[in-house]
Amino acid sequence: MTYRVYLRWPDQKVSDKTVTEDRALAELAYKTLVARTDLIGKPVGAAFTSRVNGVPQQIAYHAFDAEPEPAPKPGTTITLKKKR
Repeated sequence: MTYRVYLRWPDQKVSDKTVTEDRALAELAYKTLVARTDLIGKPVGAAFTSRVNGVPQQIAYHAFDAEPEPAPKPGTTITLKKKR
């Protein structure tokens, strides 16, 4: 399975793209993009996708200009959804 992680800009341009067969590497690339403080408030999103039977599937998406979600309670484990 091929994973793609990238920034998607309002004009549909893509930058900071990572393409890999390694799920762990893709997750690391996504977490690295989401952690970028220079993008907070800008109209850009971080996308994490894969292809299932040739069809793109979204695993996760983070909009930098969206209202922040409340912080999880201490001790809460946060994981990305895994596609089969």
